[in-house]
Amino acid sequence: MILAQELENLRKEAEELKKIRETLGSDQFAKNVFDKVFDWDVQRLISMKDMWKTRKPPTPLHYEDRSSIVENPDQSIADQDQITWTLEQNIAVFADSLKRLSSRVMAERKNTGSAPVLSFDKDDVDTLDFVAASANLRSFIFGIDLKSKFDIKR
Repeated sequence: MILAQELENLRKEAEELKKIRETLGSDQFAKNVFDKVFDWDVQRLISMKDMWKTRKPPTPLHYEDRSSIVENPDQSIADQDQITWTLEQNIAVFADSLKRLSSRVMAERKNTGSAPVLSFDKDDVDTLDFVAASANLRSFIFGIDLKSKFDIKR
């Protein structure tokens, strides 16, 4: 019974990821990734009641609550690497960096016919912005102090 439930959960997870991957390059991609990682997965964690008996449960983030920030991003936020970005700034950098990264993937796919693999390089601005914003959003969810992009790069 437990094995069957676990297999069903894995099937659902694979289906969710497939649907998100299909939106790569669209305006919905950043929202879909955000919702999956910072809302649905956190909701799933919260549902595991035994984990939160002795500690504070995480706080999920809802993209819709902050979509106006993403629709009108201040492109200079990511350039401010020695300040700690606010939650809203991290969301804007997350969405913008994901848009830049997905554009690179789409261009590479168009040129080569296959999906490239992006790897992390601390000197690649797009990947560093994505990692910094994602790490800070995850930190916010778990009540951990946010860090500047400079500190994260270090």
